[in-house]
Amino acid sequence: MSATGRIRDAAAPPQRSPFRSDVARVFVDSLKSSGITFSVLLPDSVMHPVNELLLEDAEVQTVICSREDEGIAIAAGAGWGGCRSTVSMEGSAIGMSGLILARAVIQRSPTLILASHSTVLGEKFGYHAATRAVTQPILDALRIPYHVLRDAEEIPHVVKHIVCTMEGQKIPVAILVPPFILVAD
Repeated sequence: MSATGRIRDAAAPPQRSPFRSDVARVFVDSLKSSGITFSVLLPDSVMHPVNELLLEDAEVQTVICSREDEGIAIAAGAGWGGCRSTVSMEGSAIGMSGLILARAVIQRSPTLILASHSTVLGEKFGYHAATRAVTQPILDALRIPYHVLRDAEEIPHVVKHIVCTMEGQKIPVAILVPPFILVAD
């Protein structure tokens, strides 16, 4: 039933998803081909389609966390345990996780952070201003290598090479995902 109490017309077209499922599939396939076997998720409006695919994939052990710093700590622990891990969350999580990120750097924790929202094009909501203000400066301050996606076509290349950096240097790394990469216009 709709909000007005009427039953929805059976002939009405199904609602179109606002997400680019094709791009989400490329993201997950790229993670898996780079050896990612463990994933931590904090629900996020941009990374949602990637998160859904990770939850459905039996080849990637996936857990959902409730706090940003907790998610980074879990993923870092999995990295110490020999799993190639990723944590997916909104960019504000980086602003709320400075201490655990510093610890991950010092303790050489190979972890891939997938974070939405950055200073690039496509950030249309003013309430993301705080996220934009802290995400990249904190990564820069902690000397955590990151890449801001500019086009969906670069996902396989970027994932492959940033995971190589993560593993080779035993450090956290990040890919920042602007909304236009995964959210259809």
